[in-house]
Amino acid sequence: MGLFSSKKKAVETPKLVCLSGDAQSYKCIFLAAYRKLTIDVEWDTSSAPGDKMPESLAGLNRFPCIEEGDFKACGSSAALTYLNIKGRSPTIHPRKARVLAAQQYWIQVLTRELEPLLNDIQKNQAPISEILKVLDANLADSNHIVGEFSLADIHWSATCRALEEQGHSAMLSVFDNIGKWLASIKSEIPQYDARAEK
Repeated sequence: MGLFSSKKKAVETPKLVCLSGDAQSYKCIFLAAYRKLTIDVEWDTSSAPGDKMPESLAGLNRFPCIEEGDFKACGSSAALTYLNIKGRSPTIHPRKARVLAAQQYWIQVLTRELEPLLNDIQKNQAPISEILKVLDANLADSNHIVGEFSLADIHWSATCRALEEQGHSAMLSVFDNIGKWLASIKSEIPQYDARAEK
């Protein structure tokens, strides 16, 4: 072995543990696919939120969870951050402050306004439709939510994918611009139509 040579570490493929039908899991899968990261996806079908978790962490989100060697991070924020920085392909971060602010705004609309309504879709159809109407109007002049592909597209398309999987495609199909946007997203994210393995 030479003076400056070093042993190469064995490369381990990161594993993403997802929950079937979970929009947070789809966000991570879509980001990894868009960035062309090699990951192994494992689908967990358990429904008890605290099983396999230490008692002190039982109330925390454990899906999606990224694992690589002895490293493990659970929850969509942690997993998305890891997947956006991992690897050599460019991260998805808008370079312009206005675009970054718009991205964060649309992610907040999704997480604070729409996602809480999805717990009872039947009861909340009218407010869900109103939010989708605003998104549809925003997409009238653009192929992406903030004018260029961003994490806002990842977040919203994952939620749309979860709605489709749960049998609520009709809620989306009434909005032409959302339909065109989803068609574009499906071509940009190769894993969009991948079925959850159970």
